[in-house]
Amino acid sequence: MTTFMDRDTDGRSVVLVGIDFSETSMGALRAAENIARFAPNAELHLVHALGSPAVSLGSRAMVGSSQFGLVEDLDRARDQLDKLVGPASGGLSRVTGHVRVGPAAKAIVQLATDISADLVVVGTHGRTGFDRLMFGSVAEKVVRTAPCPVLTVRPKSVPIWEQIEPPCPECVEMQRTTAGARLWCEHHSQHHQRAHTYRETPQSYGIGAQTFRE
Repeated sequence: MTTFMDRDTDGRSVVLVGIDFSETSMGALRAAENIARFAPNAELHLVHALGSPAVSLGSRAMVGSSQFGLVEDLDRARDQLDKLVGPASGGLSRVTGHVRVGPAAKAIVQLATDISADLVVVGTHGRTGFDRLMFGSVAEKVVRTAPCPVLTVRPKSVPIWEQIEPPCPECVEMQRTTAGARLWCEHHSQHHQRAHTYRETPQSYGIGAQTFRE
C-alpha cells in the first residue's frame, strides 16, 4: 500500500516539524517522532524561526544593538534545539536542527522545499476568531503553501466550537475503565441522543449503541 511517506526518488522519508519551544510545539514534535519512526529510512528535521529584528536605520547604535541581540537569540535557539535533537535521534537515520531568520511560516515552507520534505508537522492552538488570526496564522499559512502534506497537531481538549457538544462524562469514564471495549454509559447504550450509526467489528464493540435518529 502506498502512503504519502513513500518516495520514488531516493528512498528517504523526510519529516519536518516547526518548533517554537512552546508546549504545543512539543506535542507536534512527539507526533513527528512517532510518524518518522514508522517510516522507512526516516529523517527528522526540526526548524525554529527567529522573526526579523526591527532595526532603526537612523541609528548606528540601534543597528549594533539589534545585531547583537540577534546573535544572542541564534545561540540560544541553537542550544535549545540541541537539547531536543539528541533525545529524538533514537531509531532514526538522521535528526537535524535548523535555525532560520524570518517569518515562521515562510521559514518552514522554504525549508520543506529545500530538503524535499514528505511531511510537515506544525502545532496549533485550534482557536477561533481573533485568537485564530493571531495565533493560528502560522499553521494556516503552512497548510496553504507547503509543497507536501501538512499535519497540524493541537492539544486534546473539549471542543470549543459551540455546535459541538461536550462528551458525556459517564461515557468517557466507561471508555477509560473498559480500555475502549465499550463506548457508551448505561443510559446512552439504550438511547444515544445524537444521530449515530455504524457497523461494528467485532460485534461486541459499542454494544447497544447502534441507533439512528433523524
